[in-house]
Amino acid sequence: MDLVIQKYGGTSLGDTSRIRRAARRIAAADGPVVAVVSAMGRTTDSLLDLARDLTDSPHARELDLLLSTGEQASAAALALALHGLGVPARSFSARDCGIVTDGVHGRARIANVDPAPIRACVESGVVPVVTGFQGVAAGSGELTTLSRGGSDTTAVALAAALRAGACEIFTDVEGVFTADPRHVAEARKLDHLSYEDMAELAACGAAVLARSSVEYASAHGVPVHVRSSMAETAGTWVTGLDAAGLDGGRSTAISVVHRTGQLRCRLDGVTPAALTTIAATLADPVPPVDVLDPLVADPSGSLRFLVDGTDRDLIDGVLAGLRAAGAFAGCHWSGPMGTVSLVGRGFCPHQPEVRLLADTLRTHGVVVRDVTVDARRISVTCAEHDVLDAVTHLHRLFLGAPADGHPPGHRPAVPKPLRSHARTPNAAARAPAPAPEPHRVGPWCTARSG
Repeated sequence: MDLVIQKYGGTSLGDTSRIRRAARRIAAADGPVVAVVSAMGRTTDSLLDLARDLTDSPHARELDLLLSTGEQASAAALALALHGLGVPARSFSARDCGIVTDGVHGRARIANVDPAPIRACVESGVVPVVTGFQGVAAGSGELTTLSRGGSDTTAVALAAALRAGACEIFTDVEGVFTADPRHVAEARKLDHLSYEDMAELAACGAAVLARSSVEYASAHGVPVHVRSSMAETAGTWVTGLDAAGLDGGRSTAISVVHRTGQLRCRLDGVTPAALTTIAATLADPVPPVDVLDPLVADPSGSLRFLVDGTDRDLIDGVLAGLRAAGAFAGCHWSGPMGTVSLVGRGFCPHQPEVRLLADTLRTHGVVVRDVTVDARRISVTCAEHDVLDAVTHLHRLFLGAPADGHPPGHRPAVPKPLRSHARTPNAAARAPAPAPEPHRVGPWCTARSG
């Protein structure tokens, strides 16, 4: 029986009843399980608030040590619950479980995984319960935490190292939807997504799965199953799907996602000589920066980008160095605001859908600040209080059910994993259902991703 990695997020471990539910699910699994846990409930936010109450500039090393206690508590609590069910279990700290990082405090990246300690535990019949979101720095041995959604990345990295059949991400929703089902009643669950599509959704604000974990899964061919911790129903499989057809000369829409709490920064007087430096700086995925303008060598031009409001201090520090070096003349911040993105494939700036999208929002009183288009998404920025209205209207326009009442498109094809070892456990019972074809929204042009 294939080994399965099961990751439980904070909402899935929010109280004793949910911890017991997770333990029962692990105990009832058909084969061996490695559990990866996040901090319970909103523990991480509470610890961050504590640090910020104590100092305006928390020391990076000490902050990592403080935040890591949340996952340690979850791992020990879940192991205790498993013992209570008569299931042998052992909690593993970052130092125990062989996850090595690049050593950057607060936003470390996994450099290597030694699966031997976890494998030995599994082979002895004991369930390992691993702390997510953290690892040990190569060389120094310091404890470091990963970037946002780090527990997802921990789970996928262990799945790759242990050659697990699948990585199951348990959360408080049933899978990935065509919009956030908590705000859009008509949103439909997607049975399948490719790694590329899921990575774009995550980049645009879909919080159900961290982008870093999707990229890691794609690189190692790990099938990921996003599903509810409250139900036994199948969720959304994220695998190495062959690209859904752009046949018939039409683009596709997959989901409408949104992000709030963003700030807009405008750099004025960007010099041509500084474009490469600015581009390299803003390309660092931590913190994520969403550039709104193409980098054009115009000495009098400006450059606009969006960042999460909590990252402003970090971005200000980076910009201070660039400004001192003469990369730009002025910097202006505005916000807070939100972003709404129609994610799919085959988009281009000259499509009629772009004008239709903007006109629809304007008709419903949503003031659009910026519009950006690339092959995989059309994004608009607007005031935070307009975000959910914009999501609802765009979902109805591009992803609403057709007049025949059936879901948009139906493509009876089963996706192919990228790696031959990437099998789903208990294939007869867990094999993903045929993937629905994303909704066709109109003619597409040659601006498509590879």
